[in-house]
Amino acid sequence: MSLRSRALPAGIVLAGIAVITGLVIYFGVGDVIKALASVRPANFGLYILAQLGITAGLGLCWRMLLRSRNHGSFWLCVWGRLVRDATGEFLPFSQVGGYVLGARIITLHGVNAMDAAASTLGDVTTEFLAELVFIGLGLAILAYLAPHSELLLPVAIGLCVAVVMSVGLILVQRGGGKLFRALALRIAGTTGRVSSAGRGAAEQLDRLQAALDQMYAARGRLALAAFFHLVCWFGTATASYVGFHALGVPLTFATAMAIEAMLHAIMALAFFIPGRIGIQEAAYTLLGAIFGIPPEIALSLSLLRRARDFVIAVPVLLAWQGIEARRLRLT
Repeated sequence: MSLRSRALPAGIVLAGIAVITGLVIYFGVGDVIKALASVRPANFGLYILAQLGITAGLGLCWRMLLRSRNHGSFWLCVWGRLVRDATGEFLPFSQVGGYVLGARIITLHGVNAMDAAASTLGDVTTEFLAELVFIGLGLAILAYLAPHSELLLPVAIGLCVAVVMSVGLILVQRGGGKLFRALALRIAGTTGRVSSAGRGAAEQLDRLQAALDQMYAARGRLALAAFFHLVCWFGTATASYVGFHALGVPLTFATAMAIEAMLHAIMALAFFIPGRIGIQEAAYTLLGAIFGIPPEIALSLSLLRRARDFVIAVPVLLAWQGIEARRLRLT
């Protein structure tokens, strides 16, 4: 084995350590500890369990869309989802990078690459559709509880735009492979001939389109996955409800749902910012003011949420780095 090959695993381990160190600095461990000091350990533990339950539900949704029978177990999908969320939220890869790494996780355990890609696209789509329903319900609750809120109109407009985007997303997946295949052949072709790279890209797109077509043919599974995604979105409202009560704010579940739905509507606009730095805190403060929650309490919930995500993400990132390092040692 060459020196360069031997250095790769060590480099990955060092990168993992750097990531964890960066996360501690990024989130401000002092603020997180201060937030944890304001709640009982049992309440924070319940908050963590609620999030893990949601992740298990999200793993089930993904598994429903994965056609591979010999591989791709429920727990593998849960693990892939944990890595997807941890890397997409906390590392500077963006959400798209999280999707790619999540798909990579399940392919490393034997799932066909095209099945992994198609199921990831379907999972993202069904989750997005369920999120739109969730935001719509939250918007209706907000309109009932705070009919004069200035947040109503912009969120309503954004929701309408998102609905149109979702239709386009589905149409692209249903027949976009043919268009992209033609473009690949057109770009790669020279004087009437197509290069081997162009043919290879076209074949890859054909296989991906075939996997997507097979997934979309199972409409019952798609509908069930979308329904369970909606259940998981209600789970996020439940986690928010638990968090507020842990901080001593006895709000109703409907209010917690409205806050959570509007929070995701606002944060969706900042998807390109790793960890949505500053956005989550500002959104909680804004939403808390609408429902009469003091700014310091709203900020405490934001920090509590970050502490929860931090506690879950750090072990996931360390384990992921360890698995990648071990895999490189064996190659």
